[in-house]
Amino acid sequence: MKKIIINTQDYIHFINQQDILYCKSDDCYTNIHLINNDSFMVCKSLAMFSKELCSVVFIRVNQSYLINRNFVKFIDKKSKKIHLYNNMEISISLNFKEIMGIFKIQ
Repeated sequence: MKKIIINTQDYIHFINQQDILYCKSDDCYTNIHLINNDSFMVCKSLAMFSKELCSVVFIRVNQSYLINRNFVKFIDKKSKKIHLYNNMEISISLNFKEIMGIFKIQ
């Protein structure tokens, strides 16, 4: 999997896509959270950032979150929430059936 470049004030980081746990939108910025608990804020919208990431691995589950499907622990079908391995809980507000289809769940 390819790397992405994250340019911060002091450094240029080369991040493996498989190390990204999830990305969270913050207006014109995106917070990138890694599996090692590091995080970065980039001056780029989540929509723009999602175009750089592998669409097979990363799933847009709501307006604010883009998740790495490899770190999904379980999906609560009643509450329509995805739980990640770091115990993060994210609501699915986009098409729930479509999200379930990505995971091949009926």
